[in-house]
Amino acid sequence: MTEFNRRDALLAAITACGAAAEVLLARFREADGSPLERSFKSDGGIVTDADLAADAAISNALRAYDVSDRIVSEESVSGAEGSDLHWAVDPLCGTAPYAAGLGTWGVNVALMDRSVPVLGAITVPTMRETLTSVRGRGVSRNGKPWSPGPPVGKLSEQLVDLEIGGPEISAEMMSNGSLRWVRGVDHTTTYASMAYPLSQLCLGRLAGVVAYSVGGVHVAAGLAIAEELGINVTDGNGDALDWVRHGDGPFPVMIAAWPDAHTRLLDLMHDDG
Repeated sequence: MTEFNRRDALLAAITACGAAAEVLLARFREADGSPLERSFKSDGGIVTDADLAADAAISNALRAYDVSDRIVSEESVSGAEGSDLHWAVDPLCGTAPYAAGLGTWGVNVALMDRSVPVLGAITVPTMRETLTSVRGRGVSRNGKPWSPGPPVGKLSEQLVDLEIGGPEISAEMMSNGSLRWVRGVDHTTTYASMAYPLSQLCLGRLAGVVAYSVGGVHVAAGLAIAEELGINVTDGNGDALDWVRHGDGPFPVMIAAWPDAHTRLLDLMHDDG
């Protein structure tokens, strides 16, 4: 692993999350009295001026620390290429619920070492929750050590989040039987965000999170925290995620779940019956 100042990196990520949260809460539900300016990306995803303002706030905060000047964000890319270390940022993970006035959104900031997340920070401003981790150093919740247990009960009695990267993929999966496994869980939730469900997984409230065709920038921070808690993170075959191959694009399938739930989810997904 590339050497870096862990204290400075963690402070940078926490400061960046806080700066973005301040910007986003000021605009949430038009709290400042001005309507959101909305537009659509080439892939059909919504982006607002709040996303862009949060992105700028994060970039300014990260550049105040001498960790890495390379920032790869959902909304922008800056800094010199070639460094082993770079920041992966989703300044508003859950733009659709945010724009609708729902609270299921958050901010993701991760430090990547050769495409693999080694530090993660997620803040969910509407819940006043911030989770952070540094590889090998444990997890903190709002600045205090955090080590939750999994939800109690069988998978058939628990909640699993399901996120799918786009309506066309969703329609196809619903029609071809790829989602038959959901019959084995109590309820599946969908938040149109990765920061929110991954934070709830790491708080011990969800048994698992399953995502199809979701990019690395959306999940890097949450998965860094999850793995530090002992939550299993794999692809659909139970193998480690290939960050080098898929980190800049969507992972076909990502499963993050507490160990027993993870085993059961894989069984359900590979059950031909």
